[in-house]
Amino acid sequence: MSKSMYHSASGSQSPHCIHFLGIGKTGANMLDSMLRQGDLEDQLADPRARFTALLVDIGEQDMYQAKDYAEGFLKRLEEGGIPSDRAQIRFAPLEVPTRDDLFTSLRRYREFLKLEYPRYYWNPNYEPWLPDNVEIPKAGEYFPRAIAKGIYGKAYYDGDRPLEKELDDFAKSIDATKLPSMVLCCFAIGDGTGSGIVVDLARHLSNVKLGRRIPVIGVGQLPCTGDPETSRDGSFFATMNELDCMLDEDKNAGVTTVWGDLYRNPFTGGFFALATENSYQRLTKYTSTGVPSERDRMRVQVTHKFVADAFMRIALDDYGRTIFKALRLVGQTTAPHEAISTKARSWTLYDVAKLTHPAVQVLPGEPLSKWRSVISEWIGHIPDYAGLKPGFKTDYAECIVHAPREMWNDKLDDEFKRVVSTFLLDSEDSTLHVSHREFFDHLTAFADIMLPGVAKVDFLAFYESRDKYDTLTWDQKLLHHSWLMDLGVMMSEPAIRFEGMAGECLWGCACWIVVPYDQLRGDSVVPDNRRDILEAGIAAMTKTVVSIPADAEAVKAI
Repeated sequence: MSKSMYHSASGSQSPHCIHFLGIGKTGANMLDSMLRQGDLEDQLADPRARFTALLVDIGEQDMYQAKDYAEGFLKRLEEGGIPSDRAQIRFAPLEVPTRDDLFTSLRRYREFLKLEYPRYYWNPNYEPWLPDNVEIPKAGEYFPRAIAKGIYGKAYYDGDRPLEKELDDFAKSIDATKLPSMVLCCFAIGDGTGSGIVVDLARHLSNVKLGRRIPVIGVGQLPCTGDPETSRDGSFFATMNELDCMLDEDKNAGVTTVWGDLYRNPFTGGFFALATENSYQRLTKYTSTGVPSERDRMRVQVTHKFVADAFMRIALDDYGRTIFKALRLVGQTTAPHEAISTKARSWTLYDVAKLTHPAVQVLPGEPLSKWRSVISEWIGHIPDYAGLKPGFKTDYAECIVHAPREMWNDKLDDEFKRVVSTFLLDSEDSTLHVSHREFFDHLTAFADIMLPGVAKVDFLAFYESRDKYDTLTWDQKLLHHSWLMDLGVMMSEPAIRFEGMAGECLWGCACWIVVPYDQLRGDSVVPDNRRDILEAGIAAMTKTVVSIPADAEAVKAI
């Protein structure tokens, strides 16, 4: 008999099935990486296991490589004697409608939302959230978030509802799995398509199709300095606010108070923000030859691929147990006594610290001392490229070091622990857990670093993008929003009728969210660390703890 996902009696976890939902080019990149991990085939060697994957994008131009990997993966299953029908891998390229067709669909949104949610208020002031003269990009071009939302909505709600059927099949495949399941929902926070679609897609999957029964883990890739400007502009600010109003229990309550339970946080398994700057800097510091445009394109491509490979390696490691154990310390495994909300500090940073790169700084055959010197140098850069404000502190760090057998030594280990500990509170109030894996590539050493208890205001990119957002016109700001636009709410703008609150109504009526505007701006005070939030969360319970007198017989017997 298989163990449940949370097996408190034995303290061990069963193997898990890790399923995949990806959006946009980054989603395709993540699926590539997942299908190339041998651990996924090992997972399916268990006859109880299934693998379910769905990739959604506008157009199919970024899907071809993932499709090739999927074909190869299914062929390997057959060669290994594993029935290929235990892997369901689907691709959903969304057609780009004409402007007239898109607006015909948008004008019916009240019908769609009323069928989905009977409590929906049929707003007589409703109008499509896009301007009448909006230009619709072509497939392969950049899509603003508000337009991507409309294209997704047309595919999910209108006509034959092809995307709704895909999500139905996705959920049914997961339900057919005979092992505990988790779903990775992968996208780029700075991508208009990925971030514009995920806010609705994750809601439909988690809150509607799966009924919040299965942990859905958000995996949002952060931009690096080599990414296009559109990844780091004012759109990033609006996206971070929308995600934060899902992850933060208090802010999310301010949304559901007005709009209902279907807008509860869909990321029931937690949320990883994937940092890419360290890998980008490690690659670019010493590469300056070649045609600049081609060199820069390759730098970003290799960076994204390395981060995706590293994350998927951990996600699938030990049949999903490794990421499950990390999530336990984040408080996202649905175990009742681990479910104390960390509120504004519900983000988890995943940073892959790339310590060596093939043929950069040091070559095979050179003394180990030189290799170790290079590794030590880049250990020191971990805080520089984590993307967090100086002074960030948390109470836990989960780290996995990957290095060739003979390269890592106690001196490097001590240096690594010293540097990572700069993110931690005093030692008696924090834990640093470091494990080691031998890496197959002699030229590569890196470390996975997972830091829970991050707030959106800890990300340097949040304030940088806020400054860019503030320079935009109202029409430009509108295109950067997505989540509640069909309800008439521009979340990152101040409410019209409720002073001090967030959520400007597009139609001049009383649409809003019960979240203070200064919290959206990042101007309000956030508790210094996760420990303080957890202490406040159990303050009432600690009053019930029975103290034992020092002279009690039981104490004397110890």
